[in-house]
Amino acid sequence: MALTTSNMSILQKQSATGPMMPSIGTEETEHMAYNIEETQDIPYAAWLDSIPGFGRSRCYQLVETAGSARNAYEMPDSDIAFLLGAKALAVWQQHRKLKEPNALYETYLHQGISYVYYKSKEYPQKLQNIPDPPFGIYYKGSLPDSAYPAVAMIGARRYSDYGRSMAELFARRFGQAGITVISGMAMGIDGISQRAAINAGGISYGVLGCGADVIYPESNSRLYYDLIEKGGILSEYQPATPPRAGLFPQRNRIISALADVVLVVEARHKSGTLITVDMALEQGKEVYVIPGRCTDQLSLGCNQLLRQGALAATSPEDIMKDMGWQQEVLTTEPVKRRQISELAQHILAVLDVLPCTSEDIVSALAGRQYGYSVPQIYKGITELELAGLAKRSSGLLRKTEL
Repeated sequence: MALTTSNMSILQKQSATGPMMPSIGTEETEHMAYNIEETQDIPYAAWLDSIPGFGRSRCYQLVETAGSARNAYEMPDSDIAFLLGAKALAVWQQHRKLKEPNALYETYLHQGISYVYYKSKEYPQKLQNIPDPPFGIYYKGSLPDSAYPAVAMIGARRYSDYGRSMAELFARRFGQAGITVISGMAMGIDGISQRAAINAGGISYGVLGCGADVIYPESNSRLYYDLIEKGGILSEYQPATPPRAGLFPQRNRIISALADVVLVVEARHKSGTLITVDMALEQGKEVYVIPGRCTDQLSLGCNQLLRQGALAATSPEDIMKDMGWQQEVLTTEPVKRRQISELAQHILAVLDVLPCTSEDIVSALAGRQYGYSVPQIYKGITELELAGLAKRSSGLLRKTEL
């Protein structure tokens, strides 16, 4: 087969040593990346990333051989066949007939979707050093800034009141302290954590196991749009990719990679959450766990991780202190509390950790210690609800996000 002169030595070397993978983060690679005309190269990278069945390894192989995505696109068919084989060449030729790089990229931009690939300056730095970095990232909103500390908060989809309360407490504190919360926008602990972080004025990013334009689960549609405004939605899968079970484990490595530490809020003994933990450990990340009661099924996975050497987080400050992160908090909570009665403040203190029934609050506050009557306590509960500081759900009164 005929080979181009510019690629011959590289192809001969690759034939002898096997497929080349990028050495991301080295000075040589960075120098090469910055010499590329990115505005012209990005559409070609997005085109490569959209080839059905190619996968990131083949995309890496082509770009590392050619030097840029555009050069890869312009390689002769004989070089493509030499590198990838006749079957891959047929797929390549068919894709070139169906899609033109600039037109495809314009379609993404019209949908509000941006794209970066591993040679882009904007490619998240924290992804550069993991064993299997994504070739490219599709995103809505913005990309995480590596200059800011980040925590990946993960846990069970079916959660307990304790798990919900802990997720809200930790995420709210992180949001107030300017610590980015990374998660998967899933039902349960993921979504609860991200909602609490942005409600506290923080930044959060959702990494999806589907296309960045696909809202999954649909019940988190409001969170999806809020994340775009106050962080971003990221995916390595091309737009319109539906959620499939096999895509989520791969997605999890990006969640852990974008964070400095991983925090497990709740997890059963054999939880999918533990997949993310394994990936975090492979990436050299610290793993923290919120301890739970020994008899709680939703804490068995957490407690097992503690036995295996994970770090216990009994408060957000545990993580912040260990990591040397700033611990100042800007919050409007004290102002709100001054605007309610002393009784309402006492009720709010009862609700600080777990949601309660009205009877639980009466038991805690009625009697000699406080001297409140039952009618007074119910009046205080109503005061909190009217002030928007507490809400009732499934017969329980819970503290709202401040």
